[in-house]
Amino acid sequence: MLSLSTTQNRARHPFETLFVDLGRHSPDKALALLTVAMREEPRDTNAYEWITRVLPGATLKPALAFGSIGELYRSYTRPAEFERLKHVLRKRLGTTVSQC
Repeated sequence: MLSLSTTQNRARHPFETLFVDLGRHSPDKALALLTVAMREEPRDTNAYEWITRVLPGATLKPALAFGSIGELYRSYTRPAEFERLKHVLRKRLGTTVSQC
């Protein structure tokens, strides 16, 4: 029987969710380059221009491509911070935090 799906079942890196396609770049490399850009470049640098210069072949999701590298960085870090907050609250309260 012919299989229609050729994708591998693997856990995706959270940074991959910001991209349509990372090209041949690893999410760790892309995140490291974004972190460097946050320190060394103006935060209002256009994300699309930055991606095409630093990660050729990578494609951002359209809503993020119109923003800045600062917005791209926050799009990645905010959900991670929220997950850490929920974990801390669960530990303190000893229950699940489903209302967050």
